Amino acid sequence: MLRGTRLILVGAAASAAIGLLVVAPLLLVHRADLPFERVYGNAVVATVARMLAGDAKNPLPTDARAITSGRYLYFGSCATCHGASGDGKGVFGQDAYPPATDLTSADAKSKSDAELLWITKNGLSFTGMPSFGRQYSDQDLWSVVSYIRTLQQGRAGAIDIPRPTEAQLAVADPHGNAIARGAAVYFAQGCQLCHGAVGNSPGQLALRERGSEAIRRGQLGMPAYGTDRISAAELTDLLAYMGTFSGGGGSRD
Repeated sequence: MLRGTRLILVGAAASAAIGLLVVAPLLLVHRADLPFERVYGNAVVATVARMLAGDAKNPLPTDARAITSGRYLYFGSCATCHGASGDGKGVFGQDAYPPATDLTSADAKSKSDAELLWITKNGLSFTGMPSFGRQYSDQDLWSVVSYIRTLQQGRAGAIDIPRPTEAQLAVADPHGNAIARGAAVYFAQGCQLCHGAVGNSPGQLALRERGSEAIRRGQLGMPAYGTDRISAAELTDLLAYMGTFSGGGGSRD
């Protein structure tokens, strides 16, 4: 009798394991929300953030320099998903599952500064929200929170993205317009949102590898850009533009 019970339990456990192996991949497929799934997820995030964030106050809530600093950090690390205006409609925001949070929504506005800092610093598991605690100091993250508040209040001014002048392009590329065309590809693909206008975003987002393989195959956190997105000719021009970044010319291998 006991042996039979054990066999039943072992069989049930094996069936459950096999079931998980079959079902788990299906859970990762991009799909529509199940009923109340978004509401439940938001409630869990709100509860966890409220419990763990504490009641710290932003030491830089209205500091103009901090807001300016936060704006550049936001465009370098956040805008690619959350959008330039914080509406969650960045280059990759709507393709994520769940989609990137609309930082101007009532739910986002209701979060305390401490909660926003905690989420930004620690990230959220099972979403596309990474942690930035290793890349940025607490003061940097507080400045990002300050800038998010200006987005929510509709007071965020447009950011000036430096672009090469015609004279600079002529000197750098006297035999053609490859750099100008490459700059157009760079900005059209939204590369500056993560990597900065001249590849100078802080931390791991700075462009160190400029080879075509990194662009074609992608890297950790960076999508692949196949020929369906960037043609061979466009890639050549893009590498020419990236070769003007501080640090020297880019490799074409």
